[in-house]
Amino acid sequence: MIDRLDFSFSRKVQLLRGKLAVWRGVRAGHRFGLGRMTRIVYPSYLLVGDDVTIDDFGYLHCLAERKVRIGSCTSIDRNLWLSCGGRPGDCDHGFFEIGEHSYVGCNAVIGAGGGIRIGSNVLMGQCVNMHAEKHVFADPNRLIREQGVSYQGVVVEDDVWIGSKATILAGVTVGRGAVIGAGAVVTRSVPPYAIAVGVPARVIDFRSHDQP
Repeated sequence: MIDRLDFSFSRKVQLLRGKLAVWRGVRAGHRFGLGRMTRIVYPSYLLVGDDVTIDDFGYLHCLAERKVRIGSCTSIDRNLWLSCGGRPGDCDHGFFEIGEHSYVGCNAVIGAGGGIRIGSNVLMGQCVNMHAEKHVFADPNRLIREQGVSYQGVVVEDDVWIGSKATILAGVTVGRGAVIGAGAVVTRSVPPYAIAVGVPARVIDFRSHDQP
């Protein structure tokens, strides 16, 4: 009984924080909950649907022409770090979109400077990393930090499960219904319904015998 009351009170406080975020510029549907010490930079660039929760200690840098969009009934666990990499006058390359009924586990690191699109019904375990841009380093006679970055983006289609501590790198598309094993480093695209594991990740099986 005490636990239920505590949860109810915590949820009410989350919803109150959500209303304060809307007052600051977030565009949200019904029952938007925000955790403790979660910081939203450029809140007017954040759009969320109904019944969305972003838990404690998150950091969301939302400056992007295409904005940060979170679909209805999606939950993001604590300690999210998300950045679209935008600066005033230079915010046309990054964005972050995630569909409905999806879940992002705690301690996720999402560098969306090249744009990240995640579908609906996607499950992500703890400590997942996604990086939609990468440093250019072709010229050994110049400092890497002086050679800029390339923006290639990441796409995760619907009904994907990404295991704990997996890393997905720029230019990758994870096909619908795929499973990415815990700790995998995904450097190339994964076909629909494939099961990919390892470093670098490779396809070891398919969820359907009808797949190649």
